[in-house]
Amino acid sequence: MPVGLVTKSIGFAVVLAGMGLAVWQAEAEQNGVTFPEINTLTHYTTVERGVTVEHMLTTPEALAAIKAGTPVPTGTHVVLQDFQSGDLYRYLIAQKLGDGAADWGYQWFWPDGTIKADERTAQCYACHRSREANQFMFTHSGAVGYGE
Repeated sequence: MPVGLVTKSIGFAVVLAGMGLAVWQAEAEQNGVTFPEINTLTHYTTVERGVTVEHMLTTPEALAAIKAGTPVPTGTHVVLQDFQSGDLYRYLIAQKLGDGAADWGYQWFWPDGTIKADERTAQCYACHRSREANQFMFTHSGAVGYGE
């Protein structure tokens, strides 16, 4: 799929709102982000916040590029494994979709590798843009320091 091409996957949510039923659409942007082979990636840092534990993984090639201060290769996956109270809840996958520095896409996935349709990935990119100087990574320092 070409970079920038976005399609929509529509999920539905139903809640009890006061005396009536409210129904709305939850949208997840389907894009070119793919689910990687998790067991081939390298765990480079962990972030803990209360019951939330996030393990960060990427490829050895990406870690070498980050340490060298060069762009990661196109196709690189950076994975956040989101554990809640000790259980794997979901994955956030960032993938370098093109050769430009800002050509990153984001997608949420369930533990079985299917798209988590109730998440809005546009919000991910909006926050990660603040980290452009660090390859759009909040965990850039963990990647730079990996193995030291």
